[in-house]
Amino acid sequence: MEVVVASVDDIKFDIELQLEQQYGAAPLPFPGMDKSTAAVCEFYPRGTCTKGALCPFRHVRGDRTIVCKHWLRGLCKKGDQCEFLHEYDMSKMPECYFYSRFNACHNKECPFLHIDPESKMKDCPWYERGFCRHGPNCRHRHVRRVLCMNYVAGFCPDGPECKFMHPRFELPAAELMTNHGKKIIITCHYCGEHGHKALYCKQLPPEMKDFPYKNEDYKNKLPFAPNPRSHPNMSNAPLESMDSRENMERPPLKPLEEVTCFKCGCKGHYANKCPKGHLAFLSNPAQQGYRR
Repeated sequence: MEVVVASVDDIKFDIELQLEQQYGAAPLPFPGMDKSTAAVCEFYPRGTCTKGALCPFRHVRGDRTIVCKHWLRGLCKKGDQCEFLHEYDMSKMPECYFYSRFNACHNKECPFLHIDPESKMKDCPWYERGFCRHGPNCRHRHVRRVLCMNYVAGFCPDGPECKFMHPRFELPAAELMTNHGKKIIITCHYCGEHGHKALYCKQLPPEMKDFPYKNEDYKNKLPFAPNPRSHPNMSNAPLESMDSRENMERPPLKPLEEVTCFKCGCKGHYANKCPKGHLAFLSNPAQQGYRR
């Protein structure tokens, strides 16, 4: 009743005007000082703060939606330049690592957000299109919806506010994933661009593209080293010639009678086939003399 009879909404005291205009607020002696306990600047959101880095009040931007976890412990050194929020807001806290990683957090007073993993799952684009080959094993969410018959017929008057499902008929973008959930990026070893291999590179000369494995000169010019043993089109003849070439390049082996075992010191066998086992060095006189 007092508000109706004698309203004081239009009355403002001088102290209120002075606080809004920030009268008497002296600038900081040097920039970079800690302003975590100061009030929020009223002019910075409107872009009319003239003090800049020397303003004694905090400059809070509206695009910051997550609280800075370093500021919570008093360790943030960025100040107003931090891309995270320097304000204790429970609705904007970072996600709890233990709850997101192990689906359990034993801290009863945990200040971080506990987000349900199912709420972070994306809707399956193939299921929304009509069919998903992964079925119940799909890593995306399958949500059953009722199809809008008006949209299928050609026009729905409710538009995006329709309570029924408006299907999408375009093909979803293909995502190449590894077992660990990371995208596979194919890089060409000839031109360095992403998206194709060196054998299918458009900048590769046609003679290299047509005869990549038949000429020795082309093999030396290729920026990638082809393995002829793993190529399915190679015959057995080049493999045999290569094996014979490797055998010719090897130095001749010593006769077995001249080979000395470095474990037991005896001749006639190699160390990996020593009959005295892994303790053969105990019977080696050279080793015993060295230990003495």
